[in-house]
Order: sequence, then structure tokens, then C-alpha cells
Amino acid sequence: MPKCHYCEREAVVRLPYAKLNLCEKHFEEYLLRKLERSIARYGMFKKGERVIVGVSGGKDSIVLADLLSKLGSARLLVVHVDLGIGEYSRKSSEVVRRFSVERGLDYFIVRLLDYNTSIPELASSLRSRRPCSICGVVKRYVLNAVALDLGFDAVATAHHGDDISVYILKSFLTQDYDQLYKISPVNPGIKGLAARRVKPFYEFYEFEIEKFAEAKNLMYVSEKCPFKHIGWLEKIIRDLLEKAEEEAPGFKIALLRSHARRVLAVEGRSAEKPKACASCGLISEGSECSFCRLTRRALGYPLGLQVRRSIVSSAGFTIRADSKQA
Repeated sequence: MPKCHYCEREAVVRLPYAKLNLCEKHFEEYLLRKLERSIARYGMFKKGERVIVGVSGGKDSIVLADLLSKLGSARLLVVHVDLGIGEYSRKSSEVVRRFSVERGLDYFIVRLLDYNTSIPELASSLRSRRPCSICGVVKRYVLNAVALDLGFDAVATAHHGDDISVYILKSFLTQDYDQLYKISPVNPGIKGLAARRVKPFYEFYEFEIEKFAEAKNLMYVSEKCPFKHIGWLEKIIRDLLEKAEEEAPGFKIALLRSHARRVLAVEGRSAEKPKACASCGLISEGSECSFCRLTRRALGYPLGLQVRRSIVSSAGFTIRADSKQA
């Protein structure tokens, strides 16, 4: 590996799109500046706001929480949803707990098993839906509920540019324009119904995240979720985008910025007013939100209100990472 672009140390990473070789120190500084610029460019959150970071325990979310904590521009709460997937979930919860303790971050773990359910159980009851789809509904609901009921300003997730660019092209090719215009670096909040959702890694490549985790020897769950599924169309699109990136480094970032300009320009112009779920009171496209509708079908009753009440009642037990409980 050649020398760092900024000093005489050996480089730990090559960034083709930026034409830079960087040592560990300057790589971290580069990513922190990039993260700060992305937050400012898209107006994700202001200095001092209270931000929830959804952390699964995988490399992407661990690195996001690590960089945001070092950036220090927001008051963070790490939130982990324990999906009840056996040993995988046990490891994930422990990694999140240990990471939070080491970083001195508050953390809050919501366990599906506390509500007598799990992703395997829900997937078994709803065979017409893929487990990944069910998991997405559950995580989005819980993060939104925690943010609203505990008074946080935004929810940050670790979706990175490689995955987001695939979602953009897939939605375009399948003519799913409703989904296409939901893919954004920032989804504004709606008072009392939905927290602002932000993607600080919108312009980050997965290899950057992976290299940083490796360079810093960060602890994360390397095993893939046993339910993870990648469809044939996603694989084709991913391969196409990788070839385009090889031919023209920075292609994905250009695509993502172009998409963001279009989406943010039309955001908020919908004539439809947001609705409140009849069962739990959070945002819904119909009479009942996706989470309550899903749990009603699987369990025989909507789970949303129970989850919200539990979050509020257990808020006093949010664990400070430097407490004796940790």
C-alpha cells in the first residue's frame, strides 16, 4: 500500500472516487468531514438536537454510531431492536450493549420476546411476506415510536449509498414511483405521527465503512441474519452499478445526489393528509398502520399501543452506559 496523501504514514485505504490514499488517522478525519458535510447538505439535524441511532450490531450501524459519537453534534441514544432470532439476536444485543458501554452512550433495547413474539414467529404466521419485509416494518415502527414517545428529534439509520442506489434503480425499473420518492436522505417528521428519518451514510460506500471498522478494530456481528434475502433483480442491479463505478469512480454518488435533488424538490407537495392509526395513533396510509395490521394478522391483535406504552413505562430504565447496570 502506498503512502498517505497527507503524511508519510502507510495508507490503509484507497478511495478511487476521491483519488486519495489515506492512513488510519487521515481516513478517520476524512470520514468525519464527509459525515459532517452530508448532515449539513441535506439538513439532517442541527447541533444539539436529540437523535436516535438505530443500531443492529452489524458493521454499518456500529460505524455510524461510532462516527456520530466522535462528531459530537447531536445528543445520541442508541436503540436496538432484539428480533428474537435465537443466537444471532443474542450476539447482536450483546455487541450493542458492550459498544454503548465502551463509548459512554445511552442505549435502549426493545425485545420482541417481551411481547411474546419474534421475527421467526411472525414470518411463520405470515408466509405470504418475506421475513426481511416483516423485519423492516417492525424496526421502522419501533424506532419511530421510541423517538416520538421519548421526545427525540430524529431517527438516524445506517443505510449506505451502495444499497440505496440499488433501491433507486429497482424502484425505477419496476415503475414503483411511490417507493422511489420515499427514498431520500431525509424524510421530514410529522408532529405526533412520525419522527424525522435521516440517512447520514447516504453518500458513503460500503467498502469505506468496512475498511474503517477493520482499521479501528471495531466489534460487530459479522454473521448475516439467517433470514436475509437478496432477490435476483437486486443482484443484477448491484453488479451493473459496480461495473459503472469501476468505469467512472464516483458514479454512485452522482446518482444519489441527482436523485436527492429531485426528491427533495417535490417533497411535501402531496395532497393527501397523513392519517393516524386507529389502533396506536402513529402514522398510517390507511385506517391502521403497517405494524398494527401485520401483528393483527399474525397474532390476532394489534401490538402497536402495547409497544408504545411499554416504551414510555420503561423509559426510566434507559441504561446509562457508565452506570452500574451496564
